[in-house]
Order: sequence, then C-alpha cells, then structure tokens
Amino acid sequence: MNSKQQFTGISVCLLSVGLLFTACDSKSGKLSVKEAETIVQELLGPQEASLVSELNEITPPEVWSETKHQIFKDSSSLETFVVAEGKAAVLGNGFGAYGVTSVVPYDINNDGTMDLVYAYSFGSGIHRSLVSCMDLSTMSERGIRSKAEHTGFRTEDLILKREGDKIITYQIDNKANKEDVHEALLKYPSKKDIQSMKLNQDGVLFLENNQLFYEAVDAE
Repeated sequence: MNSKQQFTGISVCLLSVGLLFTACDSKSGKLSVKEAETIVQELLGPQEASLVSELNEITPPEVWSETKHQIFKDSSSLETFVVAEGKAAVLGNGFGAYGVTSVVPYDINNDGTMDLVYAYSFGSGIHRSLVSCMDLSTMSERGIRSKAEHTGFRTEDLILKREGDKIITYQIDNKANKEDVHEALLKYPSKKDIQSMKLNQDGVLFLENNQLFYEAVDAE
C-alpha cells in the first residue's frame, strides 16, 4: 500500500468515526432550545408568547432517561415548561418567585409509565411553595392528596428526592448562604448546589390505591 492509499484509508476511517459521533448525537432525540421555543410559543399563543424571552434547558438526567421529556425554564418570567413530541405544558407557576425548584420522575398513578412530580414557588408579596405532579400521557396536572388537613402554606422553597418507592420533600434553610441559594433557584439547582444547601425534611409522598398522597413529617 502506497502513502496515498494509506492517507485515503485514514481519511475514510476518521470520517467514519466522525459520522458515528454525529449519529450518536442525533440519536439522542433531544430538541434544541430553538425547537422547544417554537413549541412553547405555540402553546402560549401570540399574546403570551412575548413573555418567554430566553429558555434554558434544565432537564435532570434521570427525567430524560426515564421519560424522554425535556424541561425548560425561562430566564425572565421563570415559568417552566415540559416539552416532548411537539407538545408542551406549563409546570407550576413562576410569578413573583422561583418557579420550579425541583423535579423527579415518578409513576404517579401506578400505570407502569413514568410521570413528573415537581416543587415550585410563586407569589408576589406572599411567597409560597407547592408540590404537584403531571401525568405525561395526557400532559395534564394531577392532584396530590394530603393525609392531614392543611393549617397554612409553606414559605420555604423545596427540594425533592426519590428514595425507593417514595419521594422525600425537603425545605431549604437558606439563612447561612442566602445569596447562593437565591442564584441557584433562579436557574435550577444543580447537584452541587443541593449538596451545599441545608435541607430539613418536610414530608413524604407515596402511592396508596393508585393515588399520590403527601404526609408531613410531624403528622401522627
């Protein structure tokens, strides 16, 4: 084999490797931010689409691997959207607070497919945090029932952690590093951000008779 043939062989090999990596990227099936923006704008309609200024993808790895849905948060309004297969839905409410602060995949109705459970905060003047869930088969929000009557609402933001067949909810104690927590919640907390936070257990979410329930840690 002469040098020209060797060079051609190497070039073909490198091209094949390049095409392989390109194919791997395309096989991921993920939407680009621009593609997601188009879908979200169609969801919102012409009057509200202007409220979305810059979407950033915040999809946790386990959400993508277990649901094949992507999550995007707007840097201005802090509204959060779940997007897949040309459809989008709003997660929670971001007005006046941080919007979605934590999201985990979970089968909320015991039908064998993963959905989403998420925590979010909202409220201009009265800051409040809630936990909700979405059935991804219909892209619709589902209610979470409480084992005890509520006496008020949370003012602390929340982090969710899936542990076995339950989801543990934690309140963020931001007294020590208030500014760092604020910056993390504006974007979406990374694992490193969460590791640096002081978390106090708030309650537990669990399935009972195909219904998702919440129980506070101090409930009897």
